[in-house]
Amino acid sequence: MVDLDIPRLLSGIAPRWASKIACAILGIGLAVLLRFIVEQITPGAAPFAFVYPAALLATLLGGWQAGIGTLAGTELLAWVFVVPKTGPLGAHTDQQAAGAILVALTALAVIAVGEGFRVAAQKIVAERNAKLAERELLFRELQHRVSNDFTIVNSLLDLQRRRSADPETRRALEQAMSRIRSVAQVHHHLYRLPEIGAIDFRQYLADLCAALATAAFPPTGLQLRCHCDEAYMPRSRAIAVGLVTNELVINAVKHAFPDDREGNIDVRFQQTQTGWTLSVSDDGIGLSQTQTKNGLGTSLLEEFARQAGGILSKEVSSGTLARLVLPPSAASASATDDQNQV
Repeated sequence: MVDLDIPRLLSGIAPRWASKIACAILGIGLAVLLRFIVEQITPGAAPFAFVYPAALLATLLGGWQAGIGTLAGTELLAWVFVVPKTGPLGAHTDQQAAGAILVALTALAVIAVGEGFRVAAQKIVAERNAKLAERELLFRELQHRVSNDFTIVNSLLDLQRRRSADPETRRALEQAMSRIRSVAQVHHHLYRLPEIGAIDFRQYLADLCAALATAAFPPTGLQLRCHCDEAYMPRSRAIAVGLVTNELVINAVKHAFPDDREGNIDVRFQQTQTGWTLSVSDDGIGLSQTQTKNGLGTSLLEEFARQAGGILSKEVSSGTLARLVLPPSAASASATDDQNQV
């Protein structure tokens, strides 16, 4: 409703008064059209019936001024062309005039309700936008602090490495520093995306998987393979799907390949007949009942899936297959189409 505020939409094209007049004309035109249709079926029936929806529509689109303009125009047209003249000398009766006044008063009440709803909706949307902006600011501050924490930890380890005289200790600290840099790289890929425009999700997922392969995989024969159809989506959804991917891959590394077992983890994002599907599968030992119980990890996955607008499911056999099923509107095959969605 707020998006259909005509004076706001046309603020850079036409003055507000002109937009309100246009909304009033639209409401009058709607009433005339509906009256024309009804006249073909039952001529003269309920002459003021369409004053209410026309005035309400004009109010919601252009404000109370447009609603009053529509009320005046539709009631005048109904009075002149629809209300039968049954009085002496072909005039309207006092009863008809009283009815017209009553219609005007009740229509004013409808306009008042519509204006109240319109103002309330604008206020709610403004408050929501303010909260979203505040949340985005806090989120960015959090990401900045986390990045700084990675840098501090890495610096402390480097300081300890330089002070150590034991070659084995130095190598261990260098490996730890490398892991921290890799985890920081995953963090970077998860959140550092453009604010506006369509995200090239295929490139995003490829970069994320490459960072995960370096950060999360132990030095064994474990391999991460990634395939993604060409897809573009808004930043918020791309981050949510990326977080789901991150959690599923980390879970597979932690639980599916114990004792330095070799294997493969496959990440695929594909378009299907019913929408889009993210699948993360492995050929490991499968998750046990203990590992599939509700916990923080499961709650996070469910929340990320909800933010992505999808449904998450798992199948466990010799390995584990997790699917995130997204609707067709979640992504598009071209940047232009997704830009239109945004």
